[in-house]
Amino acid sequence: MNLLDEATFIEVKQYKERLSLALKAAKICVFEVDLLHQKYTFFANAEDIFGVSGERILEDVAPYSKLEPEAYQQKVSEYFSHPDDLTVIDRAFRSILAGHPTTYEARMRAGGSDFVWCKLDVTPIIENGIPVKMIGVITDITALKHRTDRLVHAIHRDDFTHLYNKSYSVERIKDALSQHPDQCCALVLTDIDHFKRFNDQYGHSIGDRIILAVANTLRETFRETDIIGRFGGDEFILLVQNIPSREWLAGKLQALIDCREGDFCCTNSIGVSVFPQDARDFDSLFKMADQALYQSKLSNRTYTFFSADSSF
Repeated sequence: MNLLDEATFIEVKQYKERLSLALKAAKICVFEVDLLHQKYTFFANAEDIFGVSGERILEDVAPYSKLEPEAYQQKVSEYFSHPDDLTVIDRAFRSILAGHPTTYEARMRAGGSDFVWCKLDVTPIIENGIPVKMIGVITDITALKHRTDRLVHAIHRDDFTHLYNKSYSVERIKDALSQHPDQCCALVLTDIDHFKRFNDQYGHSIGDRIILAVANTLRETFRETDIIGRFGGDEFILLVQNIPSREWLAGKLQALIDCREGDFCCTNSIGVSVFPQDARDFDSLFKMADQALYQSKLSNRTYTFFSADSSF
């Protein structure tokens, strides 16, 4: 090796060392893919994110290069990506093949590691108008994602019951109605009968326990797909989605009428309007459910449908 070659070798070695230190300091990894040959050619600093070496990842995915393009994308996605994020991955991949840089967030793993929330910034390399390579930067955003989730939770949730708060409940319900215009849903309003009496007779601490009992009953009675919120004070709102039958809903509502907390028991009055039979917009449904609730409050311990002849 002559002096020039030796100097170049030392310079390249120092550059790689500086790059490795920079990647570790930033806790990111860099990868490169030969798009024409469907082959990952470079994966640096994967250990800091996935606990798996870049060399191991390159060995794992190398056999996929022999697959047809659709099968290749599927195998690579299965190796790296969470099943619930495959749509995001597919959209990003299509953007790259169209020659556009893309940024997206997804849960990733490698070599069978646990999933990690990552942000990916990927850029295609274009030659003669065709994307021939892509270079990507992966950043571990797990801690940021958790902080963001906690903040979103605080913004959208009622501090006391941890149900959705009033504003977010209404927003979620409106979105659900617009996304499923032909799905049978029920807007349900409920409040605790004579709640002021609980506070006056037993104190606010017992009143608080009663409110929590109703909130817990709502959570236990209805499904994760239903939207449940605290509308204010002793009032609750929910959208029961994709109702199988009126009898099924009646059974759920009946279970909500009596709630027990230790030695104390409260009753609830309930008003119901049905989408889309009664109305096709939130404001109209709310007015109808509120009218039905008023009728229930006249006798207490009951539920009332706005339209007695609603069939679903």
